[in-house]
Amino acid sequence: MVVAAMKHHEARRKPAGLFRSAWNHVEYGMNNEYGDDISDYYLDSASALLGDIMQRSDVHQDVHLGALVLSSYMPLFAKRAHDRTVDPSDCDEVYHSLGAALQYLRPLHINEPPQWRMAEAAVLSLSARMHRPDLLLFPASPREEQSANQQLNHDSYFYTGNDKLPIQQKLLPTQKVYDECITVLTLDPIINKALKVTGGGEGLSLADKVNRLITLIIVETSGSSLQPDEKKFLDFLTTAVAAHHAELTGRGRQLLAA
Repeated sequence: MVVAAMKHHEARRKPAGLFRSAWNHVEYGMNNEYGDDISDYYLDSASALLGDIMQRSDVHQDVHLGALVLSSYMPLFAKRAHDRTVDPSDCDEVYHSLGAALQYLRPLHINEPPQWRMAEAAVLSLSARMHRPDLLLFPASPREEQSANQQLNHDSYFYTGNDKLPIQQKLLPTQKVYDECITVLTLDPIINKALKVTGGGEGLSLADKVNRLITLIIVETSGSSLQPDEKKFLDFLTTAVAAHHAELTGRGRQLLAA
């Protein structure tokens, strides 16, 4: 399936087609049954495709952000392809790379609602902020996001070294039903709890709340200091994301209650 998709999308030269092709190359490169050289070839090809996207002027923001996110994870995908261990420093690099991606596409002076893809990237950032590889969320591929079986769709996953623990991210509660293997992470209620714990935030719109999250990630990853209440806000959200891993692995909700 991946090979067929790769052949289909590699002939499409528009940014969206290049992005799908890059992901197909990543997935094929992650399948190391043909040896390290073949894996390296496909992963290097994926990086080249992402570079092509970055240089285009006709790239939709969602595709551009997707390319930046995938680029942030390429060193980790390479490690996984070669059965090398992802360590805390890798998480730190992902966190700062994602923060730079958010800042690049959303300068702090722009006063407009964020795109949902930015909220998804913010959740990935929160997982990387833990500096714990077991709690790091990886982005799902377009194939995984748009499964033929919609109940299996997911946006990201924790990786145990053997298995994927899939997460479906939502901004607001949904009535959609997903397979029992999928855990839904709903961002707005978590942000509301974080605002309640840290104080303030009354009357904020949904866009304002998500903008606050994105802004603080950008501030921290750019090397600036957070105020105590701002750090507490990010710490709560970071722990809440980690609690979804605890739920998936049957360890309960101790992290969120701590």
